[in-house]
Amino acid sequence: MKRILLLSLALLSAFASPAATPARKVTGEALGTVRYEARYNWGAINSKVADATITLERDKWNGSDVLHSRATISASSIFRLFMNADYLADAYLSPTTLEPVYYINPVKKGGKEGKIEYTFDHAAKLVKSESVRPPAAPETVTFPLDGKTMDLLSLLQHVRFLDLGEGKTESLHLLMSGRSVSATLTCEGADPEKFPDKSVLRFRLKMVERGLMENGSGKEIVVWRSTAADRRILALEAALSAGSMTVSIQE
Repeated sequence: MKRILLLSLALLSAFASPAATPARKVTGEALGTVRYEARYNWGAINSKVADATITLERDKWNGSDVLHSRATISASSIFRLFMNADYLADAYLSPTTLEPVYYINPVKKGGKEGKIEYTFDHAAKLVKSESVRPPAAPETVTFPLDGKTMDLLSLLQHVRFLDLGEGKTESLHLLMSGRSVSATLTCEGADPEKFPDKSVLRFRLKMVERGLMENGSGKEIVVWRSTAADRRILALEAALSAGSMTVSIQE
C-alpha cells in the first residue's frame, strides 16, 4: 500500500543510450510543497486512504549542491492497520541532470528500526542498496546504474521534468524494497477531457515483472502532469487486484 501511494505521488527516449544525461532546468516555480489526497475505490466504496505531501527544495548533501525531495504519507483511520505507520522518504538529486544521488526511507516494524537506502555512484555506474527490515537480516545488493535506474521518489521528479514526445516510450529500472524492477514509461499526449481547464500531459507507467503491491497488482499507473512552469503531478489512477487507487492534488 505504501509503495503504490509513494509512486502514485512520486511518479510519477526510447531505450537509454550511453550518452551523457542532458541538463534539465528546474525553475523556482517547481520548488515547494504540494499536497495530495489518496482514495481507494471499489464498487460503491470510495474511501480516503491518506494525506500526502511532496516537497522539492534546493539543499546540500555531503557538501555538494543538490535538489532535495521529501515525501510524507499519513494514513487515515482504519487504513493504519494496513500501513502500520506514517511514511517518510528523502531523495537527493543532481540539480542539473536530476539523476539520483542518495535515497533513504526509515522503516519501523515490531518496535525495531530499519531502513531502505540507495547510494548512487555515477562514476562507477553502480548503485548500492542497503536494506534493514526487522526481523529479516540486513541485506546489501549492488545494481548497475545506466542513467535510467532510480528510486520511486526520484521517479516523481524525472516525470515532472521529462520531455518525452507523444507516443514515445522509455525503459526504466525502479528500485523498490531493495530490488530492481523493469518498467516502461509512455507519453500518451494531452488529455483535455480529464482537465478541461488545464494544459496537461498523460503518462502511462507499466511494471514488467510485478506491480507495486505485495500481491503483484498495481502494474499499470496513469499519471497526469501539468505543462505549466510548476510541472506538477496533478493526478493518477492505478488499477489493483480489487478496485483502484486514485490520487489528486489538493489546491
